[in-house]
Amino acid sequence: MDLKDNPFVTYDEKSTKEKLIVQLHEQRIDGRVTRIAKFGDQQVWWELAGKNANLPPPLVAHDMAATALVFVAMHRGQDMHIDGPVTFSLLKNLEDLIACWVAWRPDLYRHINVSAARELPDDAIRLPQTPQAVAAFSGGLDASFTAWRHVTGRAGRRSYHLLAGVLIQGFDIALNADAAFAITTASAADSLQSINVPMVTLKTNWRDVACVNWEMEFGNGVATCLRNWQGSAHAGLVGSDEDYTRLVLPWGGNPITYSMLSSRDFQIVYDGGEFARTEKAERILDWETGLRNLRVCWEGPLTGRNCGRCEKCLRTKLNFMAVGAELPESLAGKPSDAQIRALRAGNHAQLLLLDEIVQIAEKRNINEPWLSALKLTIRKNRFLNKFSIFDTARRALGKIKRQLVSR
Repeated sequence: MDLKDNPFVTYDEKSTKEKLIVQLHEQRIDGRVTRIAKFGDQQVWWELAGKNANLPPPLVAHDMAATALVFVAMHRGQDMHIDGPVTFSLLKNLEDLIACWVAWRPDLYRHINVSAARELPDDAIRLPQTPQAVAAFSGGLDASFTAWRHVTGRAGRRSYHLLAGVLIQGFDIALNADAAFAITTASAADSLQSINVPMVTLKTNWRDVACVNWEMEFGNGVATCLRNWQGSAHAGLVGSDEDYTRLVLPWGGNPITYSMLSSRDFQIVYDGGEFARTEKAERILDWETGLRNLRVCWEGPLTGRNCGRCEKCLRTKLNFMAVGAELPESLAGKPSDAQIRALRAGNHAQLLLLDEIVQIAEKRNINEPWLSALKLTIRKNRFLNKFSIFDTARRALGKIKRQLVSR
């Protein structure tokens, strides 16, 4: 498909001849840091709130401006120039990132060049000797597993001291869904407080302004949020989506392109990729507070809690059932066989996650009627997914749900 014909891409013949100039600024007051990346007549902003000791240090490198808008530039086929200092290693890695996404999705992205007003040497940013990281923390299963295993040292030599858990508004919870975010903030803070990890909230309009294809670009959005801590942390931890044996490519969150969004001084880590989602559920069974506050739902974030009925809520319940565990109170109520048979997995990634549940349940000698119902729904969804009209309808319905929730 020609980019001009792609309904998701803003194509401007003139824009391909001019560089996308990006300027990054910050504002700091007590307990709050705001950063704004301006490009043309648009801007992306990030507003961080928390205790001063847990907030990012003053800007030195403008790397986050480059990661925030590289996909916009690729959509437009427009070279990008950051009007500030950017580390050499990030610029180098972005060349790989661009080549990778152009190869994966030539219908969405074009090759571009990225430059900066000044290239910083890799030793320009000094870091503490103790390995420190910030972790994306939504309160979901992947995020909870990541926080728990690093605090308990179960990541071995890969364990980091967590400077903060970062709760983001503007991705799965809309910017105007303040009531939902307040409830989510309270439960996430309770979980993090139980393991002595500070929480910072981060609001951003990145998804509204700089994201064209969420499924391909969400990982970039999360990585850019965590890159705010460049200069005080060594890494940003993002809980793995699929385990290494079930990777789906192309997909926005993956260990390949996260490494390309890294610089030598700040790594984006695809954390926990050796564990299947069901195995993660089993490994947080000894974190009572985390289980009580588990939030996995994105289709019903009106209350900031789990709806208990959507695909992800039901699938997460099955993760616990596959290892013979009691359901946490945050996901109370075992699904009926009818609910399981009605599950709709609209993409290949979701189907693999359901397959994983079956495989692990069988290894644990689980022999209950729900497992037969799940096998049936997997076969049904494989058939339905052969016809793109069902996937198109699912996407349209999801968009309508998000719009209704944000009102």
